[in-house]
Amino acid sequence: MHLSTTAWAYWLAVIGSAAGTLAVSASGLSHGDGWGRFAILTAAASVAQFSAVKLTRKRVFHPAIVFVVAGALLLTPEQLVFMCVLQHVPEWFKHRYSWYIQPFNIANYVLAGGCAALAARAVPMSAGFGSRVALVGIVAVFVFVGVNRVLLAGMLSLGRGLSVRASGLFRGDDLALELVLAAMAIPFAAFWTFSYALAALALAPLALIHFTQRASHQLEVASETIHEQNDRLVETSQIVIERSTAALEALSATVDARDTYTAGHSRRVRDLSVAMGTQLELSSAELETLSQAALLHDIGKIAVPDGVLLKNGPLDQAEWLLMRGHPQEGARIIAKLGYLEDAVPAIRHHHERPDGQGYPDGLAGDAIPLAARIIHVADALDAMTTQRVYRDAMSLDEALEELERGSGTDFCTASILALRSALDCGLVRYDRRPRETPALLIVAAAA
Repeated sequence: MHLSTTAWAYWLAVIGSAAGTLAVSASGLSHGDGWGRFAILTAAASVAQFSAVKLTRKRVFHPAIVFVVAGALLLTPEQLVFMCVLQHVPEWFKHRYSWYIQPFNIANYVLAGGCAALAARAVPMSAGFGSRVALVGIVAVFVFVGVNRVLLAGMLSLGRGLSVRASGLFRGDDLALELVLAAMAIPFAAFWTFSYALAALALAPLALIHFTQRASHQLEVASETIHEQNDRLVETSQIVIERSTAALEALSATVDARDTYTAGHSRRVRDLSVAMGTQLELSSAELETLSQAALLHDIGKIAVPDGVLLKNGPLDQAEWLLMRGHPQEGARIIAKLGYLEDAVPAIRHHHERPDGQGYPDGLAGDAIPLAARIIHVADALDAMTTQRVYRDAMSLDEALEELERGSGTDFCTASILALRSALDCGLVRYDRRPRETPALLIVAAAA
């Protein structure tokens, strides 16, 4: 990481401030008389620092804060400095931080701990023992946490360009956790005077918080892993759906291509249906379902023999029964896919009629899904305007008149009105090309 001149100046200021704190602290204000407590606190802080738990959002749970604040209350300034340096050695061997990170961590603890010690000693000593210990401890806690966070905020601003808000250093939950950890040093330091056992007992909440944070971190990691796996599954599922839909579209085109007269029929019915659905103010989701159903409405014809599908003349009764089965067969094929289940009713019922004389189920009126009624009109219009061997293609006007003659009986009145509206506003345009090619050209369909 490249450090700017400003960042270097910041480093010098931190280290210089730490040195100044030590100089002031050593000038007659020192207290404490043994290196035994120094050794115990340093060992405890080293173990705690080594076992720090990394949390989400690049946060770290540092239980060593308890012992640093306790050191500010129990040790001499020089002992506190040595403690802050030594406690980071095991952590450095564990994480091997970059050279510029570990010196800052040490300087941060030295400066924050030194300021806490100075502030604690500035508290008047006139109160009773219990009140004085509580007051001194509270002052040390807030000074340590405040200095620590301010220094970290400055480092993140200079080193990573993060604002105070973006750094998250003053988030309520993080700040509260550090204040609680630092506050545990108060009973720990108070009990130390009477008994090591009592002091150790005061650390019981620290062990509980430590294991809770570790468990919480494992849950957060597991949650993130599950979210990542879900995202990959969604991506994989989307790819499968796209490829399956593409395969179905190709299959639908293959069905259309079996008859040279109906080539492109399904695509034209889809585009025309979407234009009509837009005029009927269907939602985006409904238009998507309508588009899928219209494109695949004749997919069931894959099961109809060529002799029946391509017959140049009227179908006999047996052949007609085979042909009438294609909506059910199409619905059965699409239903097996699962992800297109919303399109199944429209595919199954696109040959139903408002008067109940359609097939396969003889539904009538509003019992027929709206998407199916739209597709029925679009399908009929495209069929009537397409040239066949056994009949000529109708003009657009003739086809519209035929649709309107069947309005309310053969065809849905609302769908016919939507078709007229789509034509009038230019969503679809009649292309007067030779009769051999499809007569209806879809210009646009708003999704």
